Formats: sequence, C-alpha cells, structure tokens
Amino acid sequence: EIVEEGFLEDVANILSSGEVPNLYTGDELNAVRQSVEKPAKEAKVGFNPEAMYEFFLSRVKENLHVVFCLSFIGDNFRD
Repeated sequence: EIVEEGFLEDVANILSSGEVPNLYTGDELNAVRQSVEKPAKEAKVGFNPEAMYEFFLSRVKENLHVVFCLSFIGDNFRD
C-alpha cells in the first residue's frame, strides 16, 4: 500500500534525474558544498555554489543505486 503519494514523486525524480528537488535546506546545502570542496578542487570544478552542487549531483548519479521493490498483496495493486 502506498502510504504517502509524494513518495512516488520522489522516487520518479530520483530515477529520472538523480535528484529530489527541495530536499535540502539552505544550511544542509552549505554542508553538502563544503563536503565536496576538496574533490571538486581536484577535479578543477569552479568554486561557486552552483558548480559545487552540480559536482555533488554528478557524483550522486555515478554512485547511487536504487532498488525498488513492490509487493502485490492487496486489492489496490490487483485492480
């Protein structure tokens, strides 16, 4: 059973773009950018917030594996 409909949208976003929009708050985004500063510098990525976030997303897309399992128990899936 699908408990929260918004979950399907998040999964669809992950599968299509590798990103869930508005997942991080401003403070969390800053922490993400800081965490990739050294690897981004080594990869010669521009040192601005947008470039750092894009670098982070590219690493996520390269390394993220999604396993999506469904159980077809219940009338909602059978209909």
